[in-house]
Amino acid sequence: MTTALGQVAGANPTTIGFVFLVVVLLAALRLGLAAATLASLAATACYHYFFLPPVGTWMIADPANWVALATFLLASVVVSRLAAREKRRAEDAEARRKEIEALSVERERFLAERSHLDALKESDALKTSLLRAVSHDLRTPITAIRLGLDRLKRSPGTTGIVEDVARETERLSRRIDNLLAMARLDAGTFVPRPEPTPAADLFRATLEALPLALAGRAVDVSVAPETPDLLVDPALAVEILANLLENASRAAPSGALALAAVPSPRDFARVRLDVLDRGPGVSPEVKQAAAGGAPGDAGRAGLGLTICQSLARAMDGSIAFFDRPDGGTIARLEVPAAATPGDEIA
Repeated sequence: MTTALGQVAGANPTTIGFVFLVVVLLAALRLGLAAATLASLAATACYHYFFLPPVGTWMIADPANWVALATFLLASVVVSRLAAREKRRAEDAEARRKEIEALSVERERFLAERSHLDALKESDALKTSLLRAVSHDLRTPITAIRLGLDRLKRSPGTTGIVEDVARETERLSRRIDNLLAMARLDAGTFVPRPEPTPAADLFRATLEALPLALAGRAVDVSVAPETPDLLVDPALAVEILANLLENASRAAPSGALALAAVPSPRDFARVRLDVLDRGPGVSPEVKQAAAGGAPGDAGRAGLGLTICQSLARAMDGSIAFFDRPDGGTIARLEVPAAATPGDEIA
């Protein structure tokens, strides 16, 4: 097109040479070095054939035109290379600018997330400190209440009331111990120490921890013969079972209670510890909270269940509630089984 327009306009060799250089420059800026080099060769051929005398032939009569043609070819190649290089630099600069912008955005997001994380850590630390302080301050009045109850037991006619208050005091004391254990777990200052533990030992320790709550009630204890030892922290496991059994005794104040241990039929590497009662059953909120429902469900289910869930998770365990056949509830703690010598050999 440049050649045709130059012929129509009657451009002289000097003018058309500059026009060709502009075309080569535009090709370099828009299409890159390869296209600019091709444009340089094409412009040199057109310049030679159509504008240098003798026009229309590939011969050059004047030696000065050889210099002009060579100079034009050199200039066009140099211009194309310079333009292509500047284009690459501009593209690289734009890429670096975008990369810097992306890094800046990532930095801002990182700082925001870190600030949020620091706030959460401070909140957790404050919660743990507050929980420890409250739990510690509650121990003094509980001790005073126990001393007062011991004196009241000597007074005639107050046995029933004293026993009720003593039972609730023991329950509150256990709940404080649970809160402290959970606070230590959350703060990372307490690490569960799982060890092989027979289910019968856990059941015996659980019953010994609830002398007032059970008030002499019989609890049927059964351990299936094939039940392996449990890989649990005994102290935490007893806390969980004591909470579950206490809740069962409150739900069924006159019904039969039972503790049972069997291997999990779904996974032989785990053991089920069941607390059974003949009470009215648990609410759907409790079942949903135990199954991992919304936080609000756990709040409606009660503090005891929340504590039990935290302690169970610390031992790679889980808690679930089921309706018992013929009425009542099964509160199930499922925990890992300890490896037997036969398993290690296998």
